[in-house]
Amino acid sequence: MQYITSNLFCVCSGVQVFVRDEKRFAVLFQAVVLPCHYTSVSTQTPVVQWVYKSYCRDRTRDTFGFSNSRAGAVSAAVVDYLDCADSSRTVRTVASIAGSSVTLSEHYKNRDISIINTADLRIGEVQWGDSGVYICKVVISDDLEGQSEANVELLVLGEFSWFM
Repeated sequence: MQYITSNLFCVCSGVQVFVRDEKRFAVLFQAVVLPCHYTSVSTQTPVVQWVYKSYCRDRTRDTFGFSNSRAGAVSAAVVDYLDCADSSRTVRTVASIAGSSVTLSEHYKNRDISIINTADLRIGEVQWGDSGVYICKVVISDDLEGQSEANVELLVLGEFSWFM
């Protein structure tokens, strides 16, 4: 496979999924859009799926120093929040779309969540439990080579967290 990348665009063989920002911040109860873009030479309808993975540790608590001791805060700085077994964290499908049909998983059915602009995930009112890693996956039946997924990390902050 050969490909040339230039900023956000790619002349590639095989599906290529990418995100503009790998880390996003959102204010509690506000809307956020997690952008996902893909390229493919296929004319088949893609299936876009967003999967949520919780952090391996509570990143919000560690970020703002809510630990019990100074030593705990120092050790939290070297913790990898993203690299742990899926069995030790929450992993669930958020939504998927094929054509114009959006399907929300059971956990998100009563939430204002949609897939817009072909692959972007829009969350209408973020909640504390929305902090984590979101994976945008694109599957096209006749284009299975290439980079079919990309990650976006979302950290939800309280309205006045930036004062801390």
